[in-house]
Amino acid sequence: MPADTTSAGPGGSVGPGGSVGPRTSRPTVEGPSLAVLVQRLTLTPPDVLDPGVHVPALVGDAVDLLALSVPGWWQLDAHARTALDRTCGAGAPVASRAGAGIAVWLVRAPELTRLPHLREAAPDGPAAWFLAVVEALAHDLAPVRDPQTWISSPEGREEAARAFLRAAGLRPAGESDAVAEDRWSAVSTVEQRRVDREMAEEVRRSEELAKALAAKRAAEAAAQYANY
Repeated sequence: MPADTTSAGPGGSVGPGGSVGPRTSRPTVEGPSLAVLVQRLTLTPPDVLDPGVHVPALVGDAVDLLALSVPGWWQLDAHARTALDRTCGAGAPVASRAGAGIAVWLVRAPELTRLPHLREAAPDGPAAWFLAVVEALAHDLAPVRDPQTWISSPEGREEAARAFLRAAGLRPAGESDAVAEDRWSAVSTVEQRRVDREMAEEVRRSEELAKALAAKRAAEAAAQYANY
């Protein structure tokens, strides 16, 4: 397969700035069980979180290994490598680099590379797929939940595992698309913060309406008093 030159992945579109857009409504492919990825997170090597580790090199190593499991498919072109340097290179935030490193660790899970329908989850090719996964964990999740908790906390492990599968166009084994999305919404820090913002905005609007009604009633009462 020729080197991939697209920039949109199954977890969303990768824009010019490298950001991951909204997830598409395309049905997902059944992936490994959630328990498998959660367990793998507990086994994350310490060097993945080492601030001094060169994460793009980890990505390159992962691609080399994946190329052995799916011959002729795993290739990253110059565009993809440039995007990875921008996402998780030396100039990226520490949390983003840690998130990208953990994403690579999960991509290398044997249960993932042995999936018979993995290519179906990456119709735009491996470069776009890999970028979408790394971007989702490095830029979407890492800034709102410390990657250290993806390893140490049960809640963090579930959120990281579900974020990874979602960005990869996969769903946990045994779950339907609807169930996977509902459970993602229940554990997603980003989603919870969005709901909190919407509730706060609703409260603010209600308070403003109450104040406006109170002011109107006061004005009407004053007008009636003035007419006596």
